[in-house]
Amino acid sequence: MRLTAFTDFGLRALMRLAAEPPGAALTTDALARDLAISRHHLQKVVQALAESGFLRTLRGARGGVALARPAGEIRLGMVVRRLERDQMLVECFHADPARACACTLLPQCRLRGALVEAREAFHASLDRLSLADCAVPRRRGMAAAGTAA
Repeated sequence: MRLTAFTDFGLRALMRLAAEPPGAALTTDALARDLAISRHHLQKVVQALAESGFLRTLRGARGGVALARPAGEIRLGMVVRRLERDQMLVECFHADPARACACTLLPQCRLRGALVEAREAFHASLDRLSLADCAVPRRRGMAAAGTAA
């Protein structure tokens, strides 16, 4: 399976935030700098993670983003399912009948069922891992100027 850059950025942001003490927040500028990704892209990712209940956003002079719940309670499969929910594994997975695929093998295709199983096995494997299991240890100097707590 291949994850989108959006999901990749989301997982990296969560892992980075999990390295902070509980309740600590980082500015999106500091987080983008630490992860070497565009602040613009990161803002979209942060918004999706906040809407999904994985992050909380803090406004004001001491604002930033922080984990919305303990890292041990966030399962990676949950995150990937949420961030990849609009992505099709293959064309015939599209939920919108108006955008149905032109595959001539449907409805006799036997591959589709196997791909559904593979996707579910992938997610189940990620469900065994929590964000705490994958948190990146904080390096000296990481986001020192961007910490907001």
